[in-house]
Amino acid sequence: MQSNSPKGNRARGWLAALFALAACSAQAASWPEQQPVRLIVPAAPGGSLDILSRPLATQLGAILGQTVIVENRGGAGGMLGADYAAKATPDGYTFLMGAVHHAIGATVNHNLMFKPERDLVGVASIGTTPNVVIVNKKLPVHTPRELVDWMKQKGDSANYATGGPGTLQHLSMEWFKSVAGVKAVAVHYRGSAPAMSDLLGGQVDLMFETMPLALAQTRSGAVRAIAVTSQARAPALPDLPTLGETVSPGFAVSSWYGVMAPAGTPPAIMDRMHDAIERALDTPELKKVWDGAGVQPDRMSRAQFQAFWLDDIQRWGKIAREHAIRID
Repeated sequence: MQSNSPKGNRARGWLAALFALAACSAQAASWPEQQPVRLIVPAAPGGSLDILSRPLATQLGAILGQTVIVENRGGAGGMLGADYAAKATPDGYTFLMGAVHHAIGATVNHNLMFKPERDLVGVASIGTTPNVVIVNKKLPVHTPRELVDWMKQKGDSANYATGGPGTLQHLSMEWFKSVAGVKAVAVHYRGSAPAMSDLLGGQVDLMFETMPLALAQTRSGAVRAIAVTSQARAPALPDLPTLGETVSPGFAVSSWYGVMAPAGTPPAIMDRMHDAIERALDTPELKKVWDGAGVQPDRMSRAQFQAFWLDDIQRWGKIAREHAIRID
């Protein structure tokens, strides 16, 4: 006869928990033997996320002993790919290359079909970097002050490129417009790479772009760098002033990148992926890529990165409310 006493119920509960823990441990121990791991890059090929994701995937594949496939799913400022990853089976075979765009999108996009703060979990931070204010070479501006003066003169006829509505490029520029007292029309693209292409071609005037992509184009002479958006000057471009020290005191924006997983992914698998990413960041191959892209590794525990991710959503939500930025 089965006992229905509170003591018996507690015992059965403990047994169920132990069996579940054992099953998760067994699953984590065999992961990722069953199939390749997908790293969803929520942007078009050639952008900053893609530049960092592909060498990271190569190193992770060598460390995990399993192929890590980069899958580009751009659109909606990175939120289409994030939505896809968030709704994937949480079995440890789908991860998202996340970025600050997703903290911003969680606050300014009011038509999302998922909740980023609920449906995506931080696994590991891979780095931070300033953004760079870059302009088409034909623009008659070389300094932040000249840029502000030119934008005031042009008024609504000035325009700027973004990687999509609700991205860091979009929100940063809208914030800058409000503090600098300038105007410009946003031209949205499905990722940074096509936006950069039109900046090079002169279809748009300027762009607030993340360091990995901006640095390559700046060093080649394809675009002109005017300033960085971070609080301090960037080691990769030490001669460039910050916007905060020149034309917009208090303005400071940086990008972060990190790997995320669908909520419900077994913690033991996320721990293993975190450790593999940490090992990958220590390889000479990734150090070379990170240095060349102007990215600083930003080491955090899994719990620290999760807390950072949730805090950044709150931070950008405050900025969006203060500057009335909303996407419906």
